[in-house]
Amino acid sequence: MSLAPQKLSLFYRQLAQQLTAGLTLAQALRAPSAAPTGDCHRLANLAEAGQSVRTLIAAAGPWLPEHDRPFLTAAAEAGRLPLVLNNLAERYAQIHTTRIRVALACAYPLLVFHFGALIFPFLRLIDFEHGLNWSLSAYLGGLLALLLPVWGGGAVFYLLLRKRHPLALGLLDRLPAIGGYRENQALADFAFALGNLLEAGAPIGSAWLDSGRIARRPSLETASARIHAVIENGQAPGPHLTATGVFPAEFVARYLTGERTGSLDASLLALAADYQSRANQRLVVASMLYPGILFGVVVLLVGYFVISFYAGYFGTLNRLADGM
Repeated sequence: MSLAPQKLSLFYRQLAQQLTAGLTLAQALRAPSAAPTGDCHRLANLAEAGQSVRTLIAAAGPWLPEHDRPFLTAAAEAGRLPLVLNNLAERYAQIHTTRIRVALACAYPLLVFHFGALIFPFLRLIDFEHGLNWSLSAYLGGLLALLLPVWGGGAVFYLLLRKRHPLALGLLDRLPAIGGYRENQALADFAFALGNLLEAGAPIGSAWLDSGRIARRPSLETASARIHAVIENGQAPGPHLTATGVFPAEFVARYLTGERTGSLDASLLALAADYQSRANQRLVVASMLYPGILFGVVVLLVGYFVISFYAGYFGTLNRLADGM
């Protein structure tokens, strides 16, 4: 499993600073950092033994994300490693900030839901004529009836997402706010990957293929393969982007401008920043919308049980009054 975004950001930024200051890659890897010490020392030994940076990056443990490795390889071979490391550090810092914001937005509704799940089965055991009919099995049954569908459904959906099941991904793409987030995030990832690879000196054909894989969206991966074939035929990608049906008009226009002016990498990185900003905005909306919906469900459940509670209470009073 790769390092958390915050740790990756710290590691990349520290490595960039050390390389800029004149340290060798082996010396920078031996310095204390957020990355696993043992693996960094192993990679430093390989560097001191004369192994290429490509070999070092390929030999790194799972803590180094697979989709970062093409950036690092191309940047190192072009002598631009500190620049790309700083770009990656900034990106992971943004990812960390966004995740914290979403987690905080979701924490309160989830706590309220689980608190309600503990209370509701207890309330159902109260009989106003005979008092509390305590039964551990009945209480646990009511508790599990509330929690198991949520936990089980969440676990199954998470596993489907990890396996990139088309059904789970298709559902996410159709959800309000989340669908927009995923679309803009994929374009941001693609533009960021392509811009950094070109800035690092990677061949444009391989950069397109790697960027399509990094974006992890089937439509973008298919489109990047089509553009790769165009490049292999000796043609410029720009005029063929619209035909893929994947890239928005704004993306095509700015790509063409960068292609014609020789500033393609800068245009793509600017596009990546714009799409990342839009993705973050939609994620903020989602972080308010769905916890709000969850909180509303909890409120409705509370209302239902409160009404049921008092209905039973007043029913008991009426029966007592009728019997007097």
